[in-house]
Amino acid sequence: MTGKFFDEVRFEDLESLEELQELVNSKIRKYNENPREDLGGLTPGQATSLMVPDWPGSDTPIRLTDSLSEEEAREIRFVKNSRIFLETAREKGGLPSTRAGNLKRKDVAYFLEKMKFNPDRVERIRNGRSVINEKHVRPLNILRVFLETAELIDHHDGKFHTTAKAQSMLQPGRSMQLMKYLFLEYFQEFDLNYFTRCPEWNEFREILPYSLYRLSQFDDGWHRIDNIAYRVLLPSIFELADQRGDGRLAFTYSALILAPLSKFELLEGRKLGIKGVEDFDPQFRKTSLFERFIEFDLQ
Repeated sequence: MTGKFFDEVRFEDLESLEELQELVNSKIRKYNENPREDLGGLTPGQATSLMVPDWPGSDTPIRLTDSLSEEEAREIRFVKNSRIFLETAREKGGLPSTRAGNLKRKDVAYFLEKMKFNPDRVERIRNGRSVINEKHVRPLNILRVFLETAELIDHHDGKFHTTAKAQSMLQPGRSMQLMKYLFLEYFQEFDLNYFTRCPEWNEFREILPYSLYRLSQFDDGWHRIDNIAYRVLLPSIFELADQRGDGRLAFTYSALILAPLSKFELLEGRKLGIKGVEDFDPQFRKTSLFERFIEFDLQ
């Protein structure tokens, strides 16, 4: 690679270390300013600018907007379910917990009825069970653990209580701020591997702004998860997958990133075929909310 990088350079013509340094700097600038096909047309410099830990911010090219109305933000599935949990805990002065630290069956049944879950999933949860515990309702368990991680509920005195931060977020007209807070806490702080059997891929989180930008370039049609992964992950991720012997990279990416994005209704998912039987083909497509919620300003 070094030879190609300095192709056609006549080192014998250089007369000083300063000239050599200027040559190296000019080559690096040229490399960083040339669009690359494997980066979706981004230059290396633009791709690097997207891979920052402290996003969004004034000095980063990714921004979360305030373009949704209060009513729209309240109806986003993850926002709606979070509000139902927090408002119920506030109104009841706390939700009692079991000795194991889970929700009691009475509240599980209430949330299963009130929250915005996939009807097919609710039917599967209820099928053949005389009692339903929190562990049976995976999305509710994930939500409760997440709300604790996000410091919106606190478990003490045998109950789950709303925090001062949650009380502030529940004020009228703050659903858009709540959505942004939930989104950032989920993708920046929460254990994405919680309640999954997937291998850990912290790299997914590290390059998420880059991947979101690549997703923003998709059309509105349905796309298979392997095609999505191929386009939104860096070449180095596939090299790592080979080194780790991970032959299910697309399924892992779907579980850790794509499915959570659908919680915020930025993506819509569907599954064709029957899992473990034949022609199982999970797919996602971008929703109109994606561009309204996430914006990019690449120089």
